[in-house]
Amino acid sequence: MEYTDDAKQIISLVGGDENINTLIHCMTRLRFTLKDESKADTASIEKMDIAIKVMKAQGQYQIVIGNKVNDVFNAILGVLPRLATEDSEAIEIKEDKPKPQGFSATFKHGYDEFIGVLTASMMPIIGVLAGSGITKGILAGLVSANLLSDKSGVFLLINTMADTIFYFLPVILGFTAAKKLGSDPIAIAVIGAFLIHPSIIGIAGAKVPEIGLFGDYAVKIMNYSGSVFPIIVAAWLGKYVERYLKKAIPEMVQGIFVPIIEIIILSFVLLLAVAPVITVLSKGLADGISALLAFNGIIGGAIYGALYPILVVFGLHWPLIPIVINDLAVNGQSVICALTSITAVGIAGSVLAVAVKTKKKKFEALGYSAGVSALCGISEPSLYGILLKYKKAFYMTMIGNALGGAVAGGMHLVIYGFTGSLIGFPSFINPKGGIDSNFTAYIVSHLVAFIAAFVLTYLFGYSDKMVSSDEQA
Repeated sequence: MEYTDDAKQIISLVGGDENINTLIHCMTRLRFTLKDESKADTASIEKMDIAIKVMKAQGQYQIVIGNKVNDVFNAILGVLPRLATEDSEAIEIKEDKPKPQGFSATFKHGYDEFIGVLTASMMPIIGVLAGSGITKGILAGLVSANLLSDKSGVFLLINTMADTIFYFLPVILGFTAAKKLGSDPIAIAVIGAFLIHPSIIGIAGAKVPEIGLFGDYAVKIMNYSGSVFPIIVAAWLGKYVERYLKKAIPEMVQGIFVPIIEIIILSFVLLLAVAPVITVLSKGLADGISALLAFNGIIGGAIYGALYPILVVFGLHWPLIPIVINDLAVNGQSVICALTSITAVGIAGSVLAVAVKTKKKKFEALGYSAGVSALCGISEPSLYGILLKYKKAFYMTMIGNALGGAVAGGMHLVIYGFTGSLIGFPSFINPKGGIDSNFTAYIVSHLVAFIAAFVLTYLFGYSDKMVSSDEQA
């Protein structure tokens, strides 16, 4: 895209060429030093589509642009070549923020940092995730309408293509997260591939999913296909491991030994430390959810609806799948899967509200594609592409889902198949009695979640002037 017109407008609004001393940029902001900041028209700058917010700090006049900052910076240099001097070269800098004090502030800072890394790592693949989700939804719709057989070669090939991004997510996310965090992208991608190697998947699917190490010590193995959290941990640890190895290993052989030693160390760390933690947390959550739903459907439905997006973010939703499969196999219906369906529709309501409200064309397109994907049952593009970037929108989604979940719990909603959301409406039709009160509960609960999330997000959850988590330098 060309940003020359935007560059000229920014130059004019900060007071013109004669008012600019120097210009540098960080990962998301243009940082001007101006002769007279009072000459800058802050209100007009913030009304520009390309600008998110103006901030004044460290003696700089900072315009938050976001991921396009480098392109805009280069466009300004094209208009004002004098700014491309040694003193004002494009450099990446970070604000010297005071360290947070106290547990609460430290936890909040750490959480914000994690979300920033997570969303920035996911952004390069959001488009493929959204497109794959829509494709899977269309296939499910064609199968439900008896227009396509799920045993046909066409279905098998296209469904496999759409599944690929989700199956190999640890590999792809390992690469993008490593680039974001400064570790070796290839080494971290190989670790992601190790997590989904057929040998590991085979152990995870065995009757006793564990592998013996160091004598009698055994480690439980999980299925990491489509997981997010473990490889983010590996990418974060990777830069520290690499730093130590480069100090310990002679430079002439670093290219050979550093990557493979890093891969071995981090792979063991994931299996010995991260996996057991996730296993314990997942089992506890699954047991807790089942007990809560059995105790009180309304309260349980509300809590599940509100918290499910968080489970997805941390990859803790996978252990619920065996429960769902068992419920469908033994009882022919599932409450948990029905509530999960509601959360996807609530998420769709929120991101579609963002798409309707935003004036940013690219973000609008992402909102609509991610919303359609969520209506097809794939919520990751919405979560990682939009909702995690804007906390208020995420909170409004949780409220909308809680309301929909409470209604579903009160109306005793169940699902008779594995595919839910909008595209999976046939799964809510009673195979024995046809359309009955359960289908009515499906319509009401999903409408409540969608409308509540849409309205709350539109009114309170998002505006173009909000600064996203990955656009804060």
